[in-house]
Amino acid sequence: MSAPTAVGALDADVVVQREGFRMQATLDVAAGGRLAVLGPNGSGKSTLIGALAGLLPLTAGKVCLDGRVLERAGGPRTRPEHRRIALLDQKPRLFPHLSVAQNIAFAPRARGMARADALRAAESWLDRLGLSGRGGDRPHRLSGGQQQRVAIARALAAEPELVLLDEPFAALDAESAPLVRRMLAEELTERGVSSILVTHDLADAWQLADHCIVLGHGRVLQHATPAELVSAPRHPFTARLAGYSVVRGVWTGAALALADGPDLPAVAEGELATGEAAFAVLAPRSVVVAADGAHAMRVDTVTAHAGAIGVEHRSGLAAEVPHEGIQSPAALPRVGDVVRVQVPLLSVRRSVDASASD
Repeated sequence: MSAPTAVGALDADVVVQREGFRMQATLDVAAGGRLAVLGPNGSGKSTLIGALAGLLPLTAGKVCLDGRVLERAGGPRTRPEHRRIALLDQKPRLFPHLSVAQNIAFAPRARGMARADALRAAESWLDRLGLSGRGGDRPHRLSGGQQQRVAIARALAAEPELVLLDEPFAALDAESAPLVRRMLAEELTERGVSSILVTHDLADAWQLADHCIVLGHGRVLQHATPAELVSAPRHPFTARLAGYSVVRGVWTGAALALADGPDLPAVAEGELATGEAAFAVLAPRSVVVAADGAHAMRVDTVTAHAGAIGVEHRSGLAAEVPHEGIQSPAALPRVGDVVRVQVPLLSVRRSVDASASD
């Protein structure tokens, strides 16, 4: 079987000015490419997706898809339904008055396909979805995960050139999400369709993207591959997503000074002035509680996960309690205790605006 012809080459300069907020991002997605968009709430992810879909007009810039100019600020705009762009979000948004098969057949029918042919195509989709025999059901008779699978089929049956995915797995349970994620990845690959995924989950980006951008306050803060975000995150938001500790303090010229905490020896990465707010990213388990630790740390939070006990300072400095300490429950640290910790030499960077990183 030959590989499908890839579609969905996107060339976009997106500028959207809304009350008190400005989104600006340049996107270059190759045909069949996969882009993930990450960022904290309020960073502009949904604004970006809405502008590409045609739901929000551009203040400046352009959106071109496979050489077609869909919109140029101040000029004619292609309506959302004519853009050949499919938008999927957390809710399936199926037509409640139509059967499952009729939902999938809706777009082919709208393009002029005969009713019988469209319904046969819908049944083929249902076979691939693992929902054979459910075509006559109304959507409310399906589980949330099943409804989302049908929503994906309905979107792809429209033969889009670009699929926009706005956290499509967020409302699914732990059992349904991996199944729907795998099904979507397979279908996008089989059809050679480009996609842009908005997510808070690096597992989604790892499986469904070959490149990522990180947004903050309406601007692009970082370009990276999923592997780079996991192994060497450069932004506090993505560091936390990848399971790292993010420690905030003030740069003294030779150390990161923590509020109500120790001064941790460090080296500056990039230009950093004495007295500037700074942060460091620490790999898991690189900081441990030890009787001979060089730094005293007040315990503000205690965590327990899969048998591992951790303590954390309000600055974000987190340490693991060695396994031998867990053998004596009475000796485990409590909130308010002061413990000694071993901390590696830190590499610190200038802090970004806290509201764009937390």
